[in-house]
Amino acid sequence: MVTRMRVTREALASMLRQYGEDVLAGRALSLSDDELARIGTLGGYYAFSEDAMALGGSMGGARALSLATIDVLESTRRDLRVSRHERELEGSSSDEWAEVDVVRDRGLRRNAAERQIPPGESKRTLDRIDPPAWGPAPPDATALVKRCHELRTKPLRDFTTEDLSIMLGQQVALNHLVWPALDRLRTHSLVEDDYPTDLLASLLRVDPAFWERTPDYDQEVHQLAESARGRLRLAPELRELIETFNRDHSARETALRARLATDPRDDWWSWPIQQGT
Repeated sequence: MVTRMRVTREALASMLRQYGEDVLAGRALSLSDDELARIGTLGGYYAFSEDAMALGGSMGGARALSLATIDVLESTRRDLRVSRHERELEGSSSDEWAEVDVVRDRGLRRNAAERQIPPGESKRTLDRIDPPAWGPAPPDATALVKRCHELRTKPLRDFTTEDLSIMLGQQVALNHLVWPALDRLRTHSLVEDDYPTDLLASLLRVDPAFWERTPDYDQEVHQLAESARGRLRLAPELRELIETFNRDHSARETALRARLATDPRDDWWSWPIQQGT
């Protein structure tokens, strides 16, 4: 049995910032109750399970919850951006212990995935994690509206590239769907007949206000779009979208640098992310 760790959204955001996870810190402030519970369950496994003890003992609550947040929100099991925060570095060899930490982290995360911790992936839908639930579409709704309502009840793990494109195109649940879309593009081969150009186009059409609040994601879309433009023969409309996005991206980047130059403590990651409906 896994002991769930209990943490507030504000405390979790503070922990994430210690590990350089500024974008996730912002997302932590608007977690659904379901997401917070899943992070607590997975964090409890990473910190206090028998598997954790067998791999060298508890990693500590802040690290466990930060890793769990990555796994629940991004589903990537990537490493922390900052391997050890200041307190963890005190009195230790940073290189030596950082390597030990990463090996332990990866082992626990593989175990958690194999044991399906936390459980219930088949039940995670947008209606559940992005309340309020939409319910059935109105009888006179268009085909697109009906499809969006249907997708709100489809398990997220079963989302296809087309599903992501549709929902992002309608600005639905951006906080939950932008990352999986980026991950889908990041892992896709740059082959003309196979590349999901519709998904890229949907990301490029996302409300600019979203990118202002998520600079890391903004930068990644810019890099993915530039890579596709440089290596693929794209339709003129998509190339125009990329050019427009790049201009806006440069303006956002300049504005962010100006804010940080004025006030390095500017907490851009704590701005609320507005959800489209």
